[in-house]
Amino acid sequence: MGLLQDGASKFRHWHRTLRERHLRSYVFIHINKTGGSSIEKALGIGLDHSTALEKYQQLGAKAWRGKFTFTMVRNPWDKVVSHYHYRVRTNQTGLAEHTLPFSEWLQRCYVDRDPRYYDQPRMFMPQRRWLVNENDELLVEFIGRFENLEQDFATICQRLGVNATLGHAKPSSRGSYRQYYDADSEALIREHFAEDLQLFGYEF
Repeated sequence: MGLLQDGASKFRHWHRTLRERHLRSYVFIHINKTGGSSIEKALGIGLDHSTALEKYQQLGAKAWRGKFTFTMVRNPWDKVVSHYHYRVRTNQTGLAEHTLPFSEWLQRCYVDRDPRYYDQPRMFMPQRRWLVNENDELLVEFIGRFENLEQDFATICQRLGVNATLGHAKPSSRGSYRQYYDADSEALIREHFAEDLQLFGYEF
């Protein structure tokens, strides 16, 4: 049974690569908690949390150069709060059953790297690292912002020549992300995501 599942998985990967290389005019790099699921749904593509380097290596340099490559980024302090609430809501790492206060979760994930909570390292890494090659050079052509999601998605659609609209997500009732941080936790995220702050210009 394991061999059959492995074979099916390899076939799906091969089929997806073939479709993306020859039939799709773009590559979307879906960084978690940046509105990417709404974009994937609007464009009719499946969930994919591959980095730009992984996609570049998968498709090859020639195919990559012929694609419109884009992504979305988000204020790191806001992104981390959203990530925490998503994990509680979906009970990832048991957070719904045994909820940790936000500040303790930050410590476990971003300082201790506790494997009970820090289970998918790419979901915690700076957004810039999703987007660069081995030489630390940006691979993507267009970087939109979660804070400007509707307008930037319209720009993407115009570039692709498609007519698509984003689903209307329910507005968050949790209030401003700033209320989740004290001086220490704000500094922790500032340090961890320093390269994002430098590249994208975000501030607390």
